[in-house]
Amino acid sequence: MQGYPDFTDSGKSPAKIGSLMIGAILGAGISLLLAPAHGRDTRRLVASTVKKIGERAGQVFERTSDKLGQVKLDAKAGMRASQAPAL
Repeated sequence: MQGYPDFTDSGKSPAKIGSLMIGAILGAGISLLLAPAHGRDTRRLVASTVKKIGERAGQVFERTSDKLGQVKLDAKAGMRASQAPAL
């Protein structure tokens, strides 16, 4: 008999959340393309949405880059501190 998975862990890994977001974005894009609106209006809406997503992705990239830079500096400082001669 097959056992049931353990549901005590939230299971919210970044990969799962990222996949969900990508699926939601793709679903929204497809629904816009299939919606009964004029092509010009739909293209404007899609372009606007893609632009907003691009801007947000750029902001996330910048924040991540800044945080990684800080981690790098902290790691270097820690290495220097561990290599300093003990008094």
